[in-house]
Amino acid sequence: MNGVRLVQIHPKVAQAAGINNGDEIIVESPRGSITGTALIWEGIREDTIFVPNWFGQQQKMAEELRTPYYEAANQLIDNQYYDNLSGQLAFKCFACRVKKA
Repeated sequence: MNGVRLVQIHPKVAQAAGINNGDEIIVESPRGSITGTALIWEGIREDTIFVPNWFGQQQKMAEELRTPYYEAANQLIDNQYYDNLSGQLAFKCFACRVKKA
């Protein structure tokens, strides 16, 4: 809600990409890219990047706090893949690349 998107990334992955804690980073997929701030955390799997994507319209709070809006993480996701049990888009299973901005 404060306009600062902390993208969780494992220390080994961050090191391989030359990313330090607090660096501005780009997460990209074949469909698009978003920006965020690296939050290096050993508690996340090495093959996983966590991009928070909630609050939507509540980002308006950023106007009051004078912090930037962030892009919707949904622009990274390919609309053709669905979860075979729920029928929802497969939000949590797509390939991406992370690099320093």
